[in-house]
Amino acid sequence: MWQILKTARVRDLPEKTTKLRPEEAYSLIENALEKNRCKIVEQKRPQYLKVKQGSLNGTSPKTAKKQVEFHFFPDGSGTRIVSFSEIATDWADLTVFGNVAAAVLATIFLWIAKDVQTYAENGRFGFWSWLAHAYGYPDLHATMFLVNLTRGLAAFLITAIAVEVLIVLYVYPRKEVFALEILRAVP
Repeated sequence: MWQILKTARVRDLPEKTTKLRPEEAYSLIENALEKNRCKIVEQKRPQYLKVKQGSLNGTSPKTAKKQVEFHFFPDGSGTRIVSFSEIATDWADLTVFGNVAAAVLATIFLWIAKDVQTYAENGRFGFWSWLAHAYGYPDLHATMFLVNLTRGLAAFLITAIAVEVLIVLYVYPRKEVFALEILRAVP
């Protein structure tokens, strides 16, 4: 990775060339990261700095949990700074697990609604038919309330999945926003 970053100008990675020496640029970036409450994970002064930034419940490119690296290369009388951001695996795993769990629950809620409604309309017993009984006897009002409640919960979970998918589609392509903001602070 070092050689690729050092020799090639990679279009997709945020970078900035400054007239500051590498040590000065490193200190400036380090101070900016500390002001933004980033946790330094790894560093090799004045060549490399890696931080953790954001949180698990972050829903924007700036607040989503990620690791951001800054590489400093001498460039004539100044410094070339290249950054690289990567979404944290626990943020991605939590998103996937949450969506899978929500999908399973939504499916179960829809199954309950269908099963109980079929029992109320036709009197055919199904796996969830026992939920239609109140005190041992069928109760149509309670049954229809249960059908509407489980459908509403399924709709809420499906909406939550859709919103989470939109958040992921918004965050991933813009994960470099924080690094760009830090680089703008360098004169």
